[in-house]
Amino acid sequence: MNILLKAKYSFYSALVFFLVANPETYKITDWIFGDVMPEIANSAGAPTPVGLFLHTLIFFVVILSLMMFPRD
Repeated sequence: MNILLKAKYSFYSALVFFLVANPETYKITDWIFGDVMPEIANSAGAPTPVGLFLHTLIFFVVILSLMMFPRD
């Protein structure tokens, strides 16, 4: 694996982490899943343990999906 490919996946990982770990994303997720799951985030956007676990799964799925794309 060359350095540019490693840099590409590192950039994708950092971008996905920024989006998934953002407090606003926790608030949106809590708004979407609030009726069917326990509290995901508090009013400030700080994650609860359930929210952290859910966003870890989301991060895993998104990164795995990105790695399934062609290398070029």
